[in-house]
Amino acid sequence: MTRYHFHVDNGTFTPDRDGIDLPDLNAARMEAVRAAGQMIDDSKQSFWEHAKPWVMHVTDGDNHLLFTLEFVAKVPSGNALYIPERDGLQS
Repeated sequence: MTRYHFHVDNGTFTPDRDGIDLPDLNAARMEAVRAAGQMIDDSKQSFWEHAKPWVMHVTDGDNHLLFTLEFVAKVPSGNALYIPERDGLQS
């Protein structure tokens, strides 16, 4: 098992000093996504009102950066239309 740390900056930097033991990098990726979803759910309205992305840096026990997740909500300020693109070209 490897110890992984999930450091979060959602306007306030929160280092993960304890970490969690997981079997491999794929498990750490799954845990990062699960934890991010839980943080967004727990934040209630503040996530939707936060202008900057929330960031999660995942490191191993030796503090090597393994990957970073960024998540942000963008809410249009007016009457916006969504026009999907297909194969990189607008239909």
